[in-house]
Amino acid sequence: MQKKMVIKRLHCALTMILLLVVCGFLTYQYYFNAPRHDSFVSKQKLSDTVTLYITKYDDGSATVPDVYRFYLDKDTSENIMKELEERSPFLEANTNHVTASAYGNTVNIKITGKVYSFTNSDLFYADGVAIMPVINLIANGIRD
Repeated sequence: MQKKMVIKRLHCALTMILLLVVCGFLTYQYYFNAPRHDSFVSKQKLSDTVTLYITKYDDGSATVPDVYRFYLDKDTSENIMKELEERSPFLEANTNHVTASAYGNTVNIKITGKVYSFTNSDLFYADGVAIMPVINLIANGIRD
């Protein structure tokens, strides 16, 4: 009789621990994989195959700095925000004032401000062809 009671309590405790782990995992996934709250800022065609898109995080408050996200993609007039939500930006900064140019698949970006993240590789498809532009960044920091 005592053995059954111990097994029942262990089973109940294990069930509660597993329930907490699953709830914690689902909460983690919801907060870190939720769609971004971005608004479209601008579009600049750099070459025949590469277009620069800039979005701004618009869900911040007075204590959250402006964050601009930069994407490279094909030139499209469709709903670009839906496509950009599924992609990662190659550059995140506190300003959207950049000088951008391209020659073929080489993209040159010059920015003055804080750069929060940057990667020099990006990949997108245009008419079924994979395009992987080379990104050169010149960043001039600012002093606070």
